[in-house]
Amino acid sequence: MMSDYLLPIVAESFRRQFAEFGGLLETMEIREIGGWAYNRLVPRGGKDRRVPPGWVMWLAVRTLPSLRRMVGETARAYRDRRYLEDLEKWYSEWRDDQKARIAAIRAVDLRALPDVSLGAHTASTFAFAAMSFDRHLRLGGAPSLALTELVFTCEELLGWGEQESLRLLQGLSPTSTLPAAQLAPLARLVSTHPAIGALLETADGDALGKLRKAAPEFTAAFDAYQLEFGCRALRYELAATTLEEVPEVTLKLVYDQAIGVYDPEQERSASAALRQEALQDARRALDGRPGDLARFSQVLGDAERFYPLREENEFWTVSIPLALQRFAALEVGRRLAGRGVLAERDDVFFLTVDEALAALAHGGDRQAKVAERRAAQDWALAHPGPPSYGRDPGLPPLGALPREAAQVFRGMLWLADRIFGQESGARRQTSGSPINGTPASPGQYTGTARILLREEEFGRLQLGDVLVCPITSPVWSVLFPNVGALVTDSGGILSHPAIIAREYGIPAVVATGNATEVIRDGDRVSVDGTRGLVTVLPADSAKGETELA
Repeated sequence: MMSDYLLPIVAESFRRQFAEFGGLLETMEIREIGGWAYNRLVPRGGKDRRVPPGWVMWLAVRTLPSLRRMVGETARAYRDRRYLEDLEKWYSEWRDDQKARIAAIRAVDLRALPDVSLGAHTASTFAFAAMSFDRHLRLGGAPSLALTELVFTCEELLGWGEQESLRLLQGLSPTSTLPAAQLAPLARLVSTHPAIGALLETADGDALGKLRKAAPEFTAAFDAYQLEFGCRALRYELAATTLEEVPEVTLKLVYDQAIGVYDPEQERSASAALRQEALQDARRALDGRPGDLARFSQVLGDAERFYPLREENEFWTVSIPLALQRFAALEVGRRLAGRGVLAERDDVFFLTVDEALAALAHGGDRQAKVAERRAAQDWALAHPGPPSYGRDPGLPPLGALPREAAQVFRGMLWLADRIFGQESGARRQTSGSPINGTPASPGQYTGTARILLREEEFGRLQLGDVLVCPITSPVWSVLFPNVGALVTDSGGILSHPAIIAREYGIPAVVATGNATEVIRDGDRVSVDGTRGLVTVLPADSAKGETELA
């Protein structure tokens, strides 16, 4: 269901964006090969060719009418700062529209709908999600150049590296910390009511039922929290559960916060102080350079306006729409399983949307088709594809492009690497050696490693653990008040986990390649988020207090 539905939306959205800002590139193509999704940058014209020498490219973009037109359009869009247009649409129109549509869909009682109405509701929910995903990609595309402009300007004017530049944005992503911060009132109720704490200490699948009888005030507040923050996909897959479906996970987080030391206000103040300190450093360095100061102030203002969007955009355009799609599909699956069309409710995700709605309307046995596709998925999971196919044709030399077009191209490449951590694919760590990665959030911490490969394992995390995982979606942010440090296999300095770690002020190393394979669950590890280094300590090392700098 996910691949059939989502990949065409992504492909079309990229094609539209590249028409304006792609320059020599036509699109980012997404293709499924052997059950795995691959992407590639497609040159104008669609054919892969060897990148010509720099002097040939320099002549071509200045003499060939089609290339001049393409590159000129990109340069004009950059010069006119059109990359900020969708950002302004978010604040003036799109955000409120998302919230209103989500509230309307959430208000529908799915079980009360007749089949025809359920089919129509499911189709409209998927259509809304398609629009949401397109908005998500648009907001994460051209407007992201506001970040590259800040980093490149700080590098040029101040000699700063990326970590120093990003200090200027510390604490400006409230959506990263809001879900955990909103657990604080619940945690206070636990602290003042020992009976609630006793029930939460051993929270299981029936904990919420017990709490409804014993602590109605708490459960009313918990239900309100779930209504606002529970309707989110735990990962980017319709078949995966949402936070709302596993209340015991959130209940454990409430308990951990109640016995921990997390203080949202203190963290906000600390982040604001770091940001102000960085701003003062920049202004001192630019004292007596009014032209440079004016340029710096403009790009900083643009970046400050964009930065909160990295997480807020995901919250409203991906996590919640995915959950709403899942809820509708599950109701279709429940009915189909009850009629013998499917063996189990969740088998609905092995059908396309059109197939599921046709089965709802007309019946018929779909179990053989599900079995065939389940077998194909099992084979794909057992046979991971190679990191890439074919030969990398390379990218045109930036020096061959006019300045504005080169700046856009450079920014796109920088963003792709800093969001996805492309270098992580080449890193293969070995046991017994320090683990190298990308420094994502400064500081040092020593603690117990907790390997979490899936969202279903959230309950294994203990207060103060070092979270080691392949990558995290933004929904994992609810774990971060209880985490001492973060280590991931993939992702870059602008990936969701890196941003969230900085917002919480915890050390983080990302893009290690295979830390989840080299580190064992329960190992004692030292994480240096300033240098991008993780060290597995000897088994007989002292297990005193954790260290945080």
